[in-house]
Parts: sequence; C-alpha cells; structure tokens
Amino acid sequence: MLRFLSLLLFLAGSAALAYGGYQYMNPQSNASLETPTPPSVSSSFDSGPEPLAGTPRVRSLTPPPSMDDMFGVASSQTDDFMGSLRTVPIAHETPSSARFGRSFAVTLSLDATGDDSAVESLPGTGNIVEGEAQISTTVQALVSGEAFNVEAITPATQRISPLTENVWRWKVTPTAVGNQELVIELFALMGNEALPLRTFRDSVQVEVSRIGQAVAIAQSISPITVVAGGIGSMLAGLFGFVGFFRRK
Repeated sequence: MLRFLSLLLFLAGSAALAYGGYQYMNPQSNASLETPTPPSVSSSFDSGPEPLAGTPRVRSLTPPPSMDDMFGVASSQTDDFMGSLRTVPIAHETPSSARFGRSFAVTLSLDATGDDSAVESLPGTGNIVEGEAQISTTVQALVSGEAFNVEAITPATQRISPLTENVWRWKVTPTAVGNQELVIELFALMGNEALPLRTFRDSVQVEVSRIGQAVAIAQSISPITVVAGGIGSMLAGLFGFVGFFRRK
C-alpha cells in the first residue's frame, strides 16, 4: 500500500511539474510574439526654407472655417445618410444557460427580401428575440461580453442581400460563472466610420461542473506554486519508495 501511494505521489508530482512548467513558459513566449516593436519617431520637422532677411511675410486673409460650419456639414451628411436607411425585420438567438469553458453558438439573422420575419434562418434551439432595425447597404454586426471569448464564424461586415437572409454566427466561450451579459451590436458604415443602428443585451446563466471548477482553480493558481507543489510531491513519492525498500 505504501509503495502504491508513493507511486501516486510521484506521478501526481510529475504531472503538476509539467503543467506548471507549461503555464510558466507559455505566457512568456506569447508575450514575446505579440509585443510589437515601437516605431522610431523622428524629432526633426521640415519647416521649409527660411525666409530671406527683409522679405515681408505674406499672411492669408481667408479665415478658417468655424466649428459651427464644420458641425453643420457633418450633420447634413448624417441626415442624408439616415434618410437612405430602411427598416427590416431582425432576429437573434442565444442560449439561456451555458457551461463554463464550453462554447456555444450565437446567431443573428436579418431579412431584407420583403418577408415579415427573420426567424427562419435561426437554429431554433435557444432563446429567440425578434425586432426591427434600420439598415444601410452594408451592415457590421459584433458580439461582445466581459465574461466571454468571442470568435466570429462568418464575416462581421456584410453587404445586404435582396435575395436571401444575411446571417452572422459566432462561437462564444464563457470565461466566468454566474449571470453574464452578452451584447449584440449593429452598425451602418459611413465611409470609414461606423454608425450604431441597434443594440441587444442578453443575459446568459453560466454554470460550472466539478471538472470545470477544478480547471478554474488550476488556472487561478500561480505556475510557480504548481511547480513547487509538483517537486514536493515527487520528492515525497521518491522518499516513500526509498523507505519501502530500506525496510526490506
């Protein structure tokens, strides 16, 4: 029995040592790959040739445009753009509950073909929310949430089709437990700018299993602590083996 326990301690220590070593080395390698090198900035400015001595400076008599004029032009452009928007049915689907660390799908559908509903393109396995939204010819849809990792499956920016529904899909993985907020946002594109059109806020109850709890606890422990515990467990198992054979 003592030999079996010693073997378990040694194996557990080896696994902890390997896991802690991986957790300790992996963030450093990622940081070295993702940290950009700041570009060099020149402190000298080319101000053009110096004026000759005695040469009078010529000043422009045309006053710069006022802030009111600038905002008036921008407001007029926005009003013209808003007048070109049209209202279409929209629907999205999210789960009411999810498992910690286990991904789920979020689907958004927009129908500009003339139908009264956009539900037909949804899977129909979760909570469905219907509504309407004003859209432009090109729409961008985004999903975000502090307690989720979001991966887009379809293009975030799509040109609206008059023949079939536009569908957006995301793969979402919960990173925290409890009642978490998931945000879906629609934007119309005005050149290089995005104009918010519609925002949905859904609540997802994230639950965790015992295995998930163990994984969460393991991820919260410092890698150095895991390595130290692994070394201690290996030494305890090794001493157990030595003590067992000495008694014989």
